[in-house]
Order: sequence, then structure tokens, then C-alpha cells
Amino acid sequence: MTGSTESRLDGRRALITGGARGQGANHAKALAERGVSVMIADIDAAGAGQTADRLAESGLAVHATWLDVADPSSWDACIGACSERLGGLDILVNNAGIFPSSSLMDCSLDEWNRVIAVNQTGPFLGIQKTVPLLRQSRHGSIINILSVAAVLATEIAVAYAVSKAALLMLTRSAAIALAPDIRVNAITPGIIDTDMMRQLDPERLKVRLAAYPMRRAGRVDEVSQAVIFLAGDASSFTTGAELRVDGGALAGIRAQP
Repeated sequence: MTGSTESRLDGRRALITGGARGQGANHAKALAERGVSVMIADIDAAGAGQTADRLAESGLAVHATWLDVADPSSWDACIGACSERLGGLDILVNNAGIFPSSSLMDCSLDEWNRVIAVNQTGPFLGIQKTVPLLRQSRHGSIINILSVAAVLATEIAVAYAVSKAALLMLTRSAAIALAPDIRVNAITPGIIDTDMMRQLDPERLKVRLAAYPMRRAGRVDEVSQAVIFLAGDASSFTTGAELRVDGGALAGIRAQP
């Protein structure tokens, strides 16, 4: 599949953090199928390389590099790799994230600091570090991957929820600061069928999904379609927006079971 003519993004260049597996790997595949040269960046260098090699074997322009999103010097090296191997940058997808499920009283300070470093500081550094390259593009687009946890609190994963809520405000602030040269938007997935979903207690998951109007988990390709939209010219007048791909989870409360 190479994508329809309307969704082609030929010649553009994208950096996807946390792209070794899961949603990030699927976003890389979806963008590459539409003509984008993609750099997968992940702290799991071996996994990133394997994913890039697998996609490259299908004829897609996908590369890999190591990146610790919480480390500014690591970002500098990553940006250098994008300049050298892609020739620049048009799209940044801040996808990397971790999901410890500790509740408020069980969350240690070490866990809190690590989640904030990866999920909140990582995208902040990514935006700062990529802006010089993105400003050289006529299609600069930053896409931050959030979660329904940014808006809808639960009794678990307190650090994760707080980090994603902060990322929503970072999206809006960056959209104002970087306009009109660079657009900055967020995607808010609900529960998506990935390894992260499988960390949830099966009974808790069953109850949560029953409350979704769509009554199911989302597919990774459904989130990738939103990435394609926000990366391309179809969303050229969209910035500072939050695009929900959540099965209706944030629309309201179901009155009937």
C-alpha cells in the first residue's frame, strides 16, 4: 500500500521518537508509505534498527538512530543524524512515552521524576532542538501524542496522567510561539491495542472499554491516520488543536450499559 494521491507526502522528512515498536513503528510505516523519509529514534537502538531494517526491506525510506529523549546532548546527536541522513526535517512526532501505573500514594519520587523526564521534558527538548530545522521547511509540523489520561483522571498512573496533561498545554503554548512557520498539534488516543494496553488488569480493561461509546480498543492504524492528517497540507490551517482518537471516551458518560 502506498497511500492515495490525496494523502501523499512525497519528499518530506520525519523524526519519530519511540519508534522502535508499537504506535511509533506504525506511524513510521504509515508516513513512509506516503513518500516520507523517516528517522526512527529510540533509546532501544537495537529495536529501532530492526524496525528500520524491516521497513527498508519493503522499499521504504526508513532510518534509525539512538535517542534518550530526556538528554539534551542525545537530542543534539539525533538532530545531526537527521541533517546528515535526511537532509533536513519537516515533521516531528513526539511519540516516546512510558506508562508506570502507580497510584498517587504508591508513586515513588524516582518514578515520578523519570515519567516527567521522558513524557514531558522529552517533547519539550524535542521541540526546542528541532525548531531550527523545521523553520527551514515549508511544511513544518510538530505532532505530540497525548492520552485521554491528560483530560480524564483515574486512580492509577498519576505521573503518566500529569505528564500528558502538561504536554497538552505545551502543545498550545508552542503553537502560539512558533506560528505561522510551524504548526503544533496533539493527538489524544484512547486505549489502543498495543503492548501498553496489555499492562492493564484484564478486568479493569474490560470495564473501561465497556464505557467507551465505540465499545472497543482502537487500532494503531487509526492513530496513524491522524498523524498523516496533521503532518500534511490537509491540516494547513490547524494548529494548537487536540485531535481525539479515543472511541468517544471523552465525549461524556454513557447513561445505559
